[in-house]
Amino acid sequence: MKNILLTGATGFLGSALARHWIRSGYKVSALTRPTTNTVRIQDLLDGIQLICCNGDEDVLGAVAKVAPDYIIHTACSYGRAGESLVEIFDVNVRLGLLLMEGAKLLGKEVFFVNTGTILDPTVSNYAMSKQCFSALGAQQARQIGSGIKFINISLQHMYGPGDDKSKFTTHVISSCLENKENLKLTSGTQKRDFIFISDVVSAYDAILSNVGSIADFEDVEVGSGEAVYVRKFVELVHSLTASKTILEFGAIPYRINEAMLFEADISRMRSFGWVPSISLEEGIKMTVNKDSA
Repeated sequence: MKNILLTGATGFLGSALARHWIRSGYKVSALTRPTTNTVRIQDLLDGIQLICCNGDEDVLGAVAKVAPDYIIHTACSYGRAGESLVEIFDVNVRLGLLLMEGAKLLGKEVFFVNTGTILDPTVSNYAMSKQCFSALGAQQARQIGSGIKFINISLQHMYGPGDDKSKFTTHVISSCLENKENLKLTSGTQKRDFIFISDVVSAYDAILSNVGSIADFEDVEVGSGEAVYVRKFVELVHSLTASKTILEFGAIPYRINEAMLFEADISRMRSFGWVPSISLEEGIKMTVNKDSA
């Protein structure tokens, strides 16, 4: 039985992973904070061990208590709710380092699967902090005798029903469903790799099933493997929702250091026997149907 310690279990990705792994019969423990809202995992509370952490010693104690074979790190701070730079780094860097320190003390091999970012570090404090921890994790794993395998997942643009309202994909879908008068957008000529949540979950599962063939450190790209214009994504949502919202392409300038192309190289994932199964149109339809219910 896989013994998993999960962070971010009440988030969009973390809750989907927890639900899948509990149903698969794995032992899943999750770190929470005193202020954590567990609404996303209310149906899972009988099958998951929640460990409330309010400081460094609590995190180290949780790792010692669970003695996980796998640490799956999905917790993050985007900085969209007014968090300070220190608060962002506490979640995106410090928490991960504490987990790694705790894992080293276990005296056994631990597979640390980190949810990284594809964003350039100059884009935002979020991107800078995520890239910082990915680099530190790789460095730690390469140290002789660390006992840690560090798999950094470079995750493309994940979407699906119930995602956070602050996300671009959710904002577009909800605006079209609500028939808002207008939706201000960039020109939409940048290309993005959109991947549906169930494909992300199956990708993480495939990685856990193939850790024996993974080096002490690997960066693994996860996405659909096909980039589409942002404008196409928006127009597809608009069409599938039969929305009356006026799409104002070009009303918003591109942000500084805007990347014009993100597309995953999924050859490594294919070597694990994984391929995405949900097309963009199917994924949008499923998201629209559930979010409008």
